[in-house]
Amino acid sequence: MKRSFRFQRYTDRQRHGAAHVLIAAMLFTFVLVAAMTVDFAYMQLIRTELRTATDAAAKAGAEALARTQDGNEAKAAAVQYAGLNKVGGRTYAITTNDVTLGRVTGQTNGTWTFTANATPFNSVRVNAKIGNGGVTPAMDMFFAPALGHAPFSTAAQATAGQQEVEVCLCIDRSGSMMFDMTGNDWSYPSPNPLLYSSGFYPNSMYRNYCSPPQTTASRWAIMRSAVNIFLDEAGQFQYPPRTALVTWSSAMTLPYHPYTSYTLVDTDYNLPAAGSFVWSTNRTAIENVIATRSNSAIGGGTTLSAGLDRAVSVLMGANGRALSSKVIILLTDGQWNAGRDPVLAAQDAAAAGITVHCVSMMTSTQATLTQVAAITGGQYYATQNAAQLQQAFRDLAKQLPIVLTD
Repeated sequence: MKRSFRFQRYTDRQRHGAAHVLIAAMLFTFVLVAAMTVDFAYMQLIRTELRTATDAAAKAGAEALARTQDGNEAKAAAVQYAGLNKVGGRTYAITTNDVTLGRVTGQTNGTWTFTANATPFNSVRVNAKIGNGGVTPAMDMFFAPALGHAPFSTAAQATAGQQEVEVCLCIDRSGSMMFDMTGNDWSYPSPNPLLYSSGFYPNSMYRNYCSPPQTTASRWAIMRSAVNIFLDEAGQFQYPPRTALVTWSSAMTLPYHPYTSYTLVDTDYNLPAAGSFVWSTNRTAIENVIATRSNSAIGGGTTLSAGLDRAVSVLMGANGRALSSKVIILLTDGQWNAGRDPVLAAQDAAAAGITVHCVSMMTSTQATLTQVAAITGGQYYATQNAAQLQQAFRDLAKQLPIVLTD
């Protein structure tokens, strides 16, 4: 019996000893996990702060590039704004070598591609580093040294393209723009309170042809509503686009009262100069010019390339800026029937770095407009009613590439 009791006490002591080892191992594991958790959370904080500093630097550089058109100013601004941020409790720093100028271009899937050193510059990329040869050294963790780990190094990259946008609205003012929205030729909306006296004309067709367009249901009136939506949306940007207006048809004179003569193409409102640009003034001027056009008959043929050529010359004129994104929005309710092939005009626009978006009213999808848009990297909208036309102009305004960050 005594020997059995002594054996039991020995066995108990063995079990107690094993438990102590297990508890010690578990405590060590808990402490190690806690230390790793603290360091991991700190690393995530550093990454987040670095991301914030990098984004701020890229955006500041892009804003300076658009404002000054000077690459050196853009790099200096990126460096300055990076230094206004703290990462891991330290003032963050980069050099101009960490800043790359380039060009972003839109892809068909909605993404943007950055090409370093491609001109004309429209974007700034910042490559930020903690350690890895960066100005800011690697960060010491709380417990990593005790565990034999080196200080924490990481990197972030941000690309911002704040493009000053120049837009030319290129609007068809051929005679069919006075038709109604049925899609039928020579079908005018009624009633039209602006019709001139019937005594001037041999029949109702010429009375409609020579009088101002109906104010709510004519294609011209629907176009006005779509342009107003575009101006509403564009005005929401921090930097609204400087916007010009070109209208076109063909050179002709009305055969009856009031015997108005029309030119082939007009620069109704030229591109505002950057130094004196005020969006409210720009918008009001375009609205007023279209309103003035609405007080007279809209007449002529569809000499589409004349309008497109003039829009290109406006954007490439004295008030155009080399680093601005240049966009033409071409609207027509017909198919070109005079002048040179619009595809040739589109090739000239593309060579000048101008994007042409095409919008048609009341026609089937046009191969020519599809080509024009494709050649210049633009989009084509074939619209059949007022709602579709308005949505097209709303979408185009929202797609103006003002600020891009990846």
